[in-house]
Amino acid sequence: MPNHDPAIPDTSAIEAVRGPIRRLAERFPDREPIDLALGALYASHDLAQRAGMDPHSAIEWMRTAADLMERQLLERAR
Repeated sequence: MPNHDPAIPDTSAIEAVRGPIRRLAERFPDREPIDLALGALYASHDLAQRAGMDPHSAIEWMRTAADLMERQLLERAR
């Protein structure tokens, strides 16, 4: 697994994945958006495990990522 500092996200990789996930969600207009978001979270957990994390570490990584997103959104709101 590459050494990745979550404080310095690779925004090109982030944006490369966000678009296809949003387009995929559009293919399910009869589903609740929150359910699709939950599916994306489970997929994120799957990818973290693919990167070599054990299930519990993957969840902790997801919490760290959520904290980072919150900080970024709060900074934008200023």
